[in-house]
Amino acid sequence: MESTDVKRFIKGINGLSTIPALLGKIVSITQDERSSARDLHDLIAHDIALAASVLRVANSAFFGHSGEVKDIRQAMMFLGFNRIKSIAIGMTVMDEFTADNSLDIKNLWIHGYEIALFAEAFSKGITMTSPEECFLAGLLHDIGRIIFCTMNPKAFVEIESVDDKLEKEKELFGCTHPEAGSWFAIESKLPPEIVSVIQFHHRPSNTTAYKDLVSVVSLAEALCSSFSPKRANDGKWGPEHDVLYLEYSLTDDTVFSVAERFSAAKIEIEHFFDSL
Repeated sequence: MESTDVKRFIKGINGLSTIPALLGKIVSITQDERSSARDLHDLIAHDIALAASVLRVANSAFFGHSGEVKDIRQAMMFLGFNRIKSIAIGMTVMDEFTADNSLDIKNLWIHGYEIALFAEAFSKGITMTSPEECFLAGLLHDIGRIIFCTMNPKAFVEIESVDDKLEKEKELFGCTHPEAGSWFAIESKLPPEIVSVIQFHHRPSNTTAYKDLVSVVSLAEALCSSFSPKRANDGKWGPEHDVLYLEYSLTDDTVFSVAERFSAAKIEIEHFFDSL
């Protein structure tokens, strides 16, 4: 398989589905200075599936509003415009890749959700980043792996069984999952900061833009593997992370406080994806 096959597949996704149209509307509203919270509210509220997904995330114990959020208006009031925007974009992309009810797809989304929560929590101590952006970037960082799994489940399983996954991806798909994911993000007109995270989350020192956001997600993925070991977790702690750990003045206490919040929400995370 060649990288051109992956690009063709990505273009096919956007050509055959109604999801990109909805995603485009959400991104357009959130990037238009003339748009208001009411515009986003109306768009989400009129899509029943999206509204239900947003409310399920908004009611997460991780955000401290379990069971309190009854409608999109309340969700915006409790969580704010930017967080609801991030959740809406993330849930819309997720809907694109859950139709085949694959266990591997489910596990990859669980992994993405875990990284989203870790990254959001870390961002509280790294003031150069925004929690809302960190959540969305974490959720979507491995979209390239989800694309590979959707294209060729057998090849995906073969990749997952080796240590050097990026090299194996090159061999079987002609590109790595960060490359494939960034192509999807660009094709879907996702914000450029999300493109950077998807493209460089395994090698944050290579990024030339949005370094802090890329670094937070990369740290979150490397650390999450220690607290939630499973096959879907492909993050590995390396020398780059040692440097970032010191650069952002992280401490063991910070990590453990994030891990405690994560542990409290862990069962809820898996339950969230039971319907996939």
